[in-house]
Amino acid sequence: MFFSRRSNAVKRSCITRLLVVEDDPLVAFDHELDLKGAGYTLVATVNSGEAAVAVLAEDSIDAVVLDLHIAGTINGEDVARLAFDRGIAVLLVSGDAPGPASQYAFGHLGKPLHHGALVGALRAMERQLCKGEAPREVGGLTIFAPAAPDV
Repeated sequence: MFFSRRSNAVKRSCITRLLVVEDDPLVAFDHELDLKGAGYTLVATVNSGEAAVAVLAEDSIDAVVLDLHIAGTINGEDVARLAFDRGIAVLLVSGDAPGPASQYAFGHLGKPLHHGALVGALRAMERQLCKGEAPREVGGLTIFAPAAPDV
């Protein structure tokens, strides 16, 4: 008797290389586990605007998962603007209201996060920005795009 085996292979994505900017170490660790488990490549996880700017200058990034309240003198809105100007998709993941940063982001995922919400939000972002399809609804996600750049 033959049984089919479910593949654990992750479908190819146009958003694979991520920068996570989060100053709470436990939240950053949770993000890393969720994102790596979903098949994303984490280029870096940093806790300050200065560190985020350095990574954006050095590495190829497809999207930034960005908390607005971060360490350093360069704030989350500044990081969002820089990423947007470089054609890098931005997902705000913050308990803070997005305010002016919303003009640089695909969307805002409010904290605290429900299990699977971060990966679901990234899949929704990919669906809209990469495939030109309407994103699926994700609890806690407010979408701001179409102003988002092409990925």
